[in-house]
Amino acid sequence: MRKHVVNLALTLVGCPYIWGGGNPWTGLDCSGFVVWVYQVFGLLPSGDWTAQGVYEHFSRQVGGNKKLFDKGDLVFYGSSIQHITHVMVRLSATLVIGASGGGRSTLTLEDARRAGAQVKVKGINYRSDIVATLHVTFPGE
Repeated sequence: MRKHVVNLALTLVGCPYIWGGGNPWTGLDCSGFVVWVYQVFGLLPSGDWTAQGVYEHFSRQVGGNKKLFDKGDLVFYGSSIQHITHVMVRLSATLVIGASGGGRSTLTLEDARRAGAQVKVKGINYRSDIVATLHVTFPGE
């Protein structure tokens, strides 16, 4: 299943970033991207999730940080684990994928286009504020 999660995430490259967006047809923000991909596979219950909420859900599920990580694990950014502001899906030791480049003012497709805000593959350290990486246990592992 891990491979399928990553493959689905990769199909969304170029999908516009829209603040508060929760589906690929109208746009996704960072947590909306993660939630949509993980919900397709039944890995998150329905609800309105923030990056902080996704962290709290998975930190309870998997028991926190782990030293070795896999494709499909989650990388969180912010000022601390109590103040997470961004989440991405790990593709490799050095790459992540997620909705980025926008913010609270990215509310329309035109806003996203102007900002270059969309689902992208980036280097894991494209931001200097990584606060956690959580290993996600997939069914059957």
